[in-house]
Amino acid sequence: MKMKTVAIVDNDSWTISALRMFLNTKLPSVDIIWSALSGQEALKQYAEEPCPHVLLVDMSLSDMSGADVIRRIRRYDQTVILLAITAFPLERYAIQASGAGAQALISKRYPKQIADSIDAADTSWFGPDVDGVPFQTARQAFYRVSAEKLSGVESLTTTEQRVVELCAQGFTSVEIAHTMGNAVATVNTHLRRALDKTGARNRTQLVAMWVRNQSMR
Repeated sequence: MKMKTVAIVDNDSWTISALRMFLNTKLPSVDIIWSALSGQEALKQYAEEPCPHVLLVDMSLSDMSGADVIRRIRRYDQTVILLAITAFPLERYAIQASGAGAQALISKRYPKQIADSIDAADTSWFGPDVDGVPFQTARQAFYRVSAEKLSGVESLTTTEQRVVELCAQGFTSVEIAHTMGNAVATVNTHLRRALDKTGARNRTQLVAMWVRNQSMR
């Protein structure tokens, strides 16, 4: 029988360590192949490392919402089981998690439920409703999310969003290039594409659109 693989995304290293220890004990046949402390790191790991069968995603990350991470992965992947986790009351994130394409929302206060969900997760699995909000299988969620029409800031690629985010923090193109390890010309190309996609007239308006989009999450 093929070993089930898991990855964990949480902005608290202690939580990752605790989950890793618990899952290794509770599910010895499961292999935790990678972890990430931020949304951007998670997307990078997802693109570059082996894709896990199950990905645990904390809903309240430091650099972007867990729902953003889930939606960006689900838009292009119909197989990975996405389990949203949170330390807050589940009803706070139920609509966001389900809408983004997660298969379940589970409290971090109950690690056994997380382990049981990982153990049960397969292509036809999805978790119970949360506060009346239903969840779907990975494939069902993929077809729904991938059909959604993106506009404005939502239409930007992960790299373009990162560049705009740094602009919003006051970084110049030179500083962004240094931070991201890219050439200044590459950064400016990403900015031009972001302007074209969003219809913003200049960087100031682009940043304003970004800030407004983030405040609505």
